Order: sequence, then structure tokens, then C-alpha cells
Amino acid sequence: MAKAARTTTKSGTRSPQGRRRVRVYTAWHPVLVALLEHVLPAGWYQCISEFQLAREPLRVDLVILRRRRRGAPPRPSLLTSVVGGLAEHTLVHFKGPTDELERDDARMLLAYALQYLVVAEIEDPASVALRVLAPRLTPRFVEALRSLGCALTPTGPGTHEGRLCVFPLRVVETVPANAREGDHLLYTVTPGMVADPGGIPALSPAEIAVFWALLEHVEQLRRPLPGQRKRHMKDEKRVVESFEKVLTRLVARVPPKQRLAGLAPEQRLAGLAPEQRLAGLAPEQRLAGLTPEQLLAGLAPEQRLAGLTEAQAVLALPDAMLRALSAEYIATLPRETQAAIQKRLGAASRRRPARRRKPRSPSR
Repeated sequence: MAKAARTTTKSGTRSPQGRRRVRVYTAWHPVLVALLEHVLPAGWYQCISEFQLAREPLRVDLVILRRRRRGAPPRPSLLTSVVGGLAEHTLVHFKGPTDELERDDARMLLAYALQYLVVAEIEDPASVALRVLAPRLTPRFVEALRSLGCALTPTGPGTHEGRLCVFPLRVVETVPANAREGDHLLYTVTPGMVADPGGIPALSPAEIAVFWALLEHVEQLRRPLPGQRKRHMKDEKRVVESFEKVLTRLVARVPPKQRLAGLAPEQRLAGLAPEQRLAGLAPEQRLAGLTPEQLLAGLAPEQRLAGLTEAQAVLALPDAMLRALSAEYIATLPRETQAAIQKRLGAASRRRPARRRKPRSPSR
């Protein structure tokens, strides 16, 4: 993993004696590893995030993509600027959003490649190729390559080709390259991811699927799985915050219909006030499925009768109140209303049980 060793003591202060080395890993490095693992053709390459170069704990600051099978692998559809045209062994040197290419990066890249030949017991150097991913090329890195006999030639927006000693070299500038179709995910390892996470280009469905997988890896940076030791990670807070902001922006771009797809009705309505749930519905849609009692529940008498004609208001009265109306008043109502009243009162009288008369006591 990409790392920077720092010296601390148990108390957290520097001291000439009792110093111990703490390996600090950059949190952008596992993001790149996860990205490459998800875009490489399945079963064709082994992605090695660390490689020990000696018996001592010296590890190459590279990601190694090692071919597993013979034959021509399928052409990747994503991140072709990085994983297109891989060799049997491809060493990827990575600079995250908060780092720049320095003069020593060119020299260490060549040193790593030569050491890898020895440790991996590779007979043919032509089977090894080099990749460099960085936000931008820097003049000092280009000058250092030139001093080693390597001249870069632009081959596309953000991509440059050359040969470092016997090794083919491709340099990918993630800032301009991420604007290319299929390379939008490179934005996740650019300075823009830190400064403006919402500026990520519109992702294709295939890129969105990879992005969800990256989110899972970022979550594991913050909360390791049971049994995993949490490492010291440079820029960990920036990585987590940046991905959370991108997630918020991506969700905001998704049409409401797609966001709600697959959710149960109660999940869709969770957290909404009653007036929010009913907003936009026609009156008949709001009342659909309710019984008359439910429709009138909670309404004051004047609200229940609002908008009714006199005849409709009379028919809304309970039977007991209809019996209290005078015959003279009922005669003023429309005939159909009178008939409805008589029908209701007649049916009510038939439903009432007959009152039992008390037997008369014998006369004395």
C-alpha cells in the first residue's frame, strides 16, 4: 500500500530514544485497488496491492496487475486509459488527489521495476509494463524521466506514452482523463473529489454499479470488519467525506420514480406529514377507500353539512332527530326527500323490538 513512515513514541511525542516506526497508509490507495478490481475482466488478472521486494519489510509503492491466463482477454469497457493494453505484469504507480509527481518518482519507478524482475523471477523484461496515475504531469517529473532517457508523447486527452529503459510506460493524468467517456470514475481519485465532490461527471449505469462498490470499501476504511485491524490512513477523513458528498449529489440526480422503485408503500411515506402525503392528489383520490364514518371523522357539525342543500342536510340527520321534525316542516320538503324520510323511519320502527306491556294487577 502507498505509505509514509513516521516516527512516534508511545506518549505521542518525538524522542531520540525508544522511537518506533508507524506505517501510515494513504486511504486513496485502497480506493484505486477496488476500482481496478471492478473494471478488470473477471478471472484474467490478479490485482496485488502490495509486493514484498526483499526479506526485510520493503514493499513496492505500486499496484501490480498480473495476468492469470493465456490468450487475449476481453477488452475492458471502463477505465481503458488505465487498464487497456495490459502486459503480463503491469506495475501501476499512483499519486492520489493530495499528492504530486516528484523527481524521485521517476527514479523509484525504474528501481521498483528492476527489483520486481529479480524477486518475481521474470526472464523477459518485455513482459513488464509501467503505468503512472497522477492528477497532473509536473515539469520536474518529466525532466527526471528525460534524464533517464524517457521522452513522453501525448496519445490522447490526459494520456502519454514512452519507454523507461526497456519498460513501456503510460502516464495517465486523472484530471483531464476523467472527462472521457468510460473514464469518469477517475474523478474519484482527483483533487476535484476533495474540493468539489459534486462536480463528478454523469456516470453511466455500469459506472454507478462500480461506484456503489467503492462506497462499500470506503465504509470499511472507517469501520473495519470484525477481526480486521484498523490501519493508520492518511487522508482518511477526506476520503470518507468526499464519497458521502458525491453520494448525496448522485441521489439528487436520480429521478423520483427510480429512487422509489422497489420500496414498500410505508417506506415511501415514512417521515411525511399527512398534508405532504395528500399533496398533489385529487379530492376523489384522497377519499378513495374511506368509509362514510372515516370521511366525517374529526369534522365539526357545520363542516359536515357545508355545501349540502336543505334536503340533503335533513337526510344527514340521525333517525331520532328526524322523528322530532314536525309534519308541517316535512311537508315543505321535496317529495323524494319526504319519501326517503318515511322509508327510514318506517324501517327504524320495524327494527325496534316491541315493548312488553306490564300485566295489569287484579282489581281489588
